[in-house]
Amino acid sequence: MKAIDFFCGAGGLTRGLLDAGIEVLAGVDTDKRLKQTYENNNKPSQFINEDIRQININKLRKRLGIVRGDVVLYAACCPCQPFSTLNRNKGDDDRKALLISFAELVAEAPPDFILVENVPGLNNAYGSEIYAQFIALIGKAGFKSENTYAELLDAQDFGVPQVRKRFILLASRNARVVRPRRSSYKPKVKHVLKKYPRIAAGAGSKKFLNHKARHLVPHHKRIVSAVPKDGGNRQDITDTSILLKCHQQNPTAHKDVFGRMAWDEPAPTLTCRCVEVYCGRFTHPRQNRGISLREAAALQTFSDRYQFFGTFYHIAEQIGNAVPVRFGKHLGKAIQKSASQL
Repeated sequence: MKAIDFFCGAGGLTRGLLDAGIEVLAGVDTDKRLKQTYENNNKPSQFINEDIRQININKLRKRLGIVRGDVVLYAACCPCQPFSTLNRNKGDDDRKALLISFAELVAEAPPDFILVENVPGLNNAYGSEIYAQFIALIGKAGFKSENTYAELLDAQDFGVPQVRKRFILLASRNARVVRPRRSSYKPKVKHVLKKYPRIAAGAGSKKFLNHKARHLVPHHKRIVSAVPKDGGNRQDITDTSILLKCHQQNPTAHKDVFGRMAWDEPAPTLTCRCVEVYCGRFTHPRQNRGISLREAAALQTFSDRYQFFGTFYHIAEQIGNAVPVRFGKHLGKAIQKSASQL
């Protein structure tokens, strides 16, 4: 099977599909800064810096060497922010149309399989209209409902040490789609983070690639130091005078902010700001700092050999926006089993 990974980002899904035995020919993304991270870790897959709205899919297939008789997969992890319940511009986000652009590519040069990953809001009120258009378009391209699997899945059920609920659609033109097989392996935060050397906020360690934590300003460091170890919350701080004024005035607002991860629990859903202690429960369970880039990558099940390139903040975005590699592998295995029926 040959695949094209649209909206490939740093390559989390590509890496998972490769690990499942699928030949990913290329990843496509508009952010040219991703090229080094993507190609360095997913050889021989190539990075194509193009906008999906401007791609000539037939020329792209020819360029990648796809010929008649090849079994082909198109994967698309469109930007999830437009369909998120946290998005303040739910009705006005132009990025919603990117899913339709993908469906138009599917209709113009239909693959054998498609894979779509997005937030739960894609197929409900936040994205229902776009989703209905998408289903209609792929239906005309031969992807019928009886060969379509669409479900809300949680990455923690697939060996990922993180609560990460995602809407998954797998569809085939000619085969019955096999459901992804859940894993009995249930890793926790401690299984992933315990091996990494202790570092201070703003510091790093050369023993592991990208093992660097964000610097903390003094008043943030005081707050973090006061939060109890191993799953403590901001609300556990007795001296409330050290809290930010907004949290003093409204103690329950964004209650996970400055919270610590729990050693014996899965991590919360990582975001593109997953190394910021004031953006969620992203404080290290034991050390007075946010999780490092490497630790975040590990919670997304990237191997320690997977090196990220770019500025600190762009790397955090690459990691937080990625499909967890192990989750992608399970999805790839399901597609492989489905293809065995052809």
